Amino acid sequence: MKVIDADRVQQTLTMPACIELMADTQAALSRGAIKLPLRNSIEVSKGGQLLIMPGTHPGLNTFGVKLLSLFPGNRQRSKPVIQGYVVLFDADDGTPLALIEAASLTAIRTAAASAMATRLLANESASNLAILGYGVQAASHLEAMCCVRDIRTVKVWGPNPQRCAEFVDRHQISGVTIEASTNVHEAVADADLICAVSSAREPIIEGSSLKAGVHINLVGAHSADAREADGLTLQKARVFTEVQTFALAESGDLLLAIASGHLRIEDIAGEIGEVVMNMISGRQNPEQITLYKSLGNVAQDLAAARYLFDQLN
Repeated sequence: MKVIDADRVQQTLTMPACIELMADTQAALSRGAIKLPLRNSIEVSKGGQLLIMPGTHPGLNTFGVKLLSLFPGNRQRSKPVIQGYVVLFDADDGTPLALIEAASLTAIRTAAASAMATRLLANESASNLAILGYGVQAASHLEAMCCVRDIRTVKVWGPNPQRCAEFVDRHQISGVTIEASTNVHEAVADADLICAVSSAREPIIEGSSLKAGVHINLVGAHSADAREADGLTLQKARVFTEVQTFALAESGDLLLAIASGHLRIEDIAGEIGEVVMNMISGRQNPEQITLYKSLGNVAQDLAAARYLFDQLN
């Protein structure tokens, strides 16, 4: 069995290639070619969780499982919050093919999925990016957004000004103005694209602050009781999910907006895979606000894992 560490993942899984993998995978999910169970979690010691995500990807002749530990307290220990592996199997005979470091894979495929949605939903002229957060996903989303739009300005916000400034210093790009914002309102006021990749549990994006025509990727919140955007944001936006059943079970951004009366289930436009396949329309006019709610799914992991295995085998 091949072991693929974080360095090999980062060297081999390029962002442009992964964007195409995510488009193909979301289309397969939306046409019913891939069936996935909801993720399982088990509480363990010191406020941590074990996350177990099995799945199959028949089109790639693959099945597997993603195993992660999630320890929010690791931020104070200077250790990764998320650690784990993807185990990849051959679907013909069940042979284990690879053990792949999951955090690096997740960082790339999550941002690639956001880029895929942005390519479909954002205005072609979008060039002003706001990133809300300064962790691993902030870095990968910066790279991903530059792959699908001609980004000229980037404003970065997070609750810790020092970490925000350090992120800006580390991620200077030729021809792009990158600067830290002192508050969320300043960061999003002129944004054509917003990537929310924070650890916020209460809304940091307010619908009253949004520019007409903005596209939003909501990435950071992944439980039913946490959200990054308020109800008005969801009410004003044309909303797309990855897997509708997963979003209605796990996404606090959607569930809390529904509970407050700002959103109805029938208001959700559909799955992003349906846009890939031209089954439904994406953006309907330049002034429309569009929103992609990312939760991630193991089919995305398996697609990226299979690509890595094939490239390195």
